[in-house]
Amino acid sequence: MNLLRSTVTINDVTLALDPDVMSPTIIEVLEAGTYERAEAREIARIVQPGERIVELGSGLGYIAITALKTGKVSQLAGYEANPRLVPIIRKNARLNGLEFDVTNAVVDPKEAGGTVPFYLRKDFWASSMSAKPWGYQEEVSVPRVSFAAVRERYRPTMLIVDIEGGEEHLFRDIALTGIKKIYMELHQNVIGRVGMKNVFDFLSSKDFHYDQHHSRGSVVLFSHVLR
Repeated sequence: MNLLRSTVTINDVTLALDPDVMSPTIIEVLEAGTYERAEAREIARIVQPGERIVELGSGLGYIAITALKTGKVSQLAGYEANPRLVPIIRKNARLNGLEFDVTNAVVDPKEAGGTVPFYLRKDFWASSMSAKPWGYQEEVSVPRVSFAAVRERYRPTMLIVDIEGGEEHLFRDIALTGIKKIYMELHQNVIGRVGMKNVFDFLSSKDFHYDQHHSRGSVVLFSHVLR
């Protein structure tokens, strides 16, 4: 990393560089312009006018900012479990002349209140609610909110989900009323083949299908069949 350089611009989105939070690997990816490339490429094509988005696993806020820059989003709220990333998300929003709700919390399918453990890793994109299968640097306690409370508060039409394997736990028994699209990164290396099947089976039971037009590899759009 060029120590004199404090930001990078990817696809007209300016992002802060912070070596205290970002590993050399992550900074290299950011400087190469390949960070979350698949998601960023499709999001402008997926978002529709008046979209209300809830993002679970906001990372650096890049995808949220990309969505907001389309001018089609009426409201967006992000939830990020890693407390070190929340100030960076807010800074990145400001760098791009934007503002949106960002909450440091884990969204649980049922339970609310209290805290849950979250495991921080050198590359923040590998941090998760699971201590396995990789080692971790630090365990932190993160506030827990229920998915029902989030859905009631924001009434999303679309979910963006990148929660490092937490998708299997989330998509088990939740109401998806009003949600028409779920844009999600799946982590088969974490949840395994059975976990992948469980996610697809649950969403199929709620009348969501695999939308091949906007899906690439592990980054998948599930669309409601009647949207």
